[in-house]
Amino acid sequence: MARAREFDPEAALNAAMLVFWRNGYFATSIDDLVGATGVSRYGLYGVYENKQGLFLAALDLYMNTVVRELASVLHAPGADLDTVRTFVRQLGAISADPSGQRGCLLWNTASEVAPHDPAVARKVEEFRTYLTSGFRHALKNAQDHGKVAPNFPVDREADFLSGVVQNLAVLARSRAGAEATANFVETALSTLH
Repeated sequence: MARAREFDPEAALNAAMLVFWRNGYFATSIDDLVGATGVSRYGLYGVYENKQGLFLAALDLYMNTVVRELASVLHAPGADLDTVRTFVRQLGAISADPSGQRGCLLWNTASEVAPHDPAVARKVEEFRTYLTSGFRHALKNAQDHGKVAPNFPVDREADFLSGVVQNLAVLARSRAGAEATANFVETALSTLH
């Protein structure tokens, strides 16, 4: 008879996600994950197979909670230019705050792990696609309602704004500070006219 699972996989996954977010993938050991989750390595491997499986599940959790909570506003039916500005400024404020110095788990992963792991690269690309399509949606709404010119380059600007968000994670990790981050945000948003 199979033994009943003795831990809450959701709580363990959340704890693991926070460790990966703080330390990065390569600097996180199995012992770190065991300590943070309170689950033995055999328990973790029984559910996630290995460290990579746990990491991929942690990326999914991050996408389905943190990312969708913040970026869903861009996909809302009434999203427009003001939504874009508010969203980017909000991320700038988070990035400049000392509590935001972890950056973004997915953007951190883009430079640390994605170049070495195709499965992780696909997760990062899913994130980029979700974010860019949100910007595209909001900018197209703005264009349809005359808030930007009819020839406004919606696709180009959506790609640019995704790059801005990615760089906000870098500014957060490098502790650029509130003034430098605000200057970066406002210069980026000056393209929205």
